[in-house]
Formats: sequence, C-alpha cells, structure tokens
Amino acid sequence: MKTSLMLALILLVPAAPFAIPPPPEPADEAAVLLQLDRDFDAASAQNGAEAWVAYFGDHGALLPANAPPLSGPDAIRETMTPVFTQPGSSLRWQPTRAEILIPGALGYTLGRYERRRNGDDGRPLVQRGTYFTLWRKQPDGSWKIAADTGQPDGPFQPAD
Repeated sequence: MKTSLMLALILLVPAAPFAIPPPPEPADEAAVLLQLDRDFDAASAQNGAEAWVAYFGDHGALLPANAPPLSGPDAIRETMTPVFTQPGSSLRWQPTRAEILIPGALGYTLGRYERRRNGDDGRPLVQRGTYFTLWRKQPDGSWKIAADTGQPDGPFQPAD
C-alpha cells in the first residue's frame, strides 16, 4: 500500500505545476488606454488647457507640427490655452487604435483629430489630421502622456 501511494505521489508531483490554474488575465491595458484617450478628449473639450495639461506626466512633451518640442506643464499650457479659448477655436479627437508596447509600463494611442478656428477674416476654418500619443504608466498605477504629436492632412480649409 505504501509503495502504491509513493508511486502515485511520484507520478503526480511533476504534473502539479500544470494542474495549477493560470493567474487571472490582467485588465486589457489597450482598452484602458483607448478609454483614457476618449476621456482626455472630453475633459479637454469641457475644461480646456488645464484639463489638457493634467493628462501629461511631469516631464511630458508636446511635439507640435512644424514647431520645436515643448516640455513641462507651463510650456504646454501656454501653447494650448489659445487652442481652447480663442473664439471659434476647438480641438477634438477620436482614438482608433491602442497598443501596449511594454506591459504595465508603456503604450500608445493614435487616431484622428479635428481642429477648428476662425481665420483672419472671421470665417470658420477646419484642419484634420492624425495624432500619436505615447502613454507611460506612473508609480501610482495611472497612465500619463509622455509625448503627444499630430500631423495635419494639410493646411486649414474653409469649414463645411
């Protein structure tokens, strides 16, 4: 009897690691980034440059098209305030893709944006383009923007 029990234990012990169920899947971080980017759009549309800056990490960078990079909340705020405060001006976007580059550390979103403003003659203008946002996970578990850039399809055009 003892021999049979010992033989059974010897045969089962090597299989034991395979019998343990895998750990639960972590939250789909790409889906989290997609939603976070949608929230970023909504918050910026409602609260302007202050909301925009709040989504950036302390050392986040804004890489405007055809302009030098900006780093830090003060420089980003100064550049983005007119985008949200000038009459007829707005910036909205919709993410179309998110991917995690390093699980639990780094990911990106990309999508399409639409920027509106009034021309010098007061007529509404629109510009559309593609953006790319690099997100870094913070020590507290939140995601913040490490770098953000956009590429317009072309110059501002008369709004439809």
